[in-house]
Amino acid sequence: MESVRMGGLDSRRLNMPTTTERLLETAQALPEPLLAEVLDFAEFLRARHAKAASVSDGRDLLELCGGLEGSETFQESPEVIQRRLRDEWH
Repeated sequence: MESVRMGGLDSRRLNMPTTTERLLETAQALPEPLLAEVLDFAEFLRARHAKAASVSDGRDLLELCGGLEGSETFQESPEVIQRRLRDEWH
C-alpha cells in the first residue's frame, strides 16, 4: 500500500485510501461497459496531457524577443510603424 504524507501524518495510519486505491475500488464495482468508458476517458486524459506537454516545449518567451526585427513590416522607425497602425484603424 502506498503511503502519502500529509502535514507529518502518514495516510496508512489514518487508513485513508490513496487516489489510486479509490479509483481501483470504484472500477472494480463497475460493469464492463462502464469500465470501457472509464478507460477511454483515462486514455483521453493521458493523450491531452502528453499533447500539452509537447506544446510547451520549454521555450521561454524571451527566446521570441526580436523575432520580427527582420520583418518587412517592422523595418521603419517605431513612430512610423505606430502611425501606420493607427491610421489603418481610422
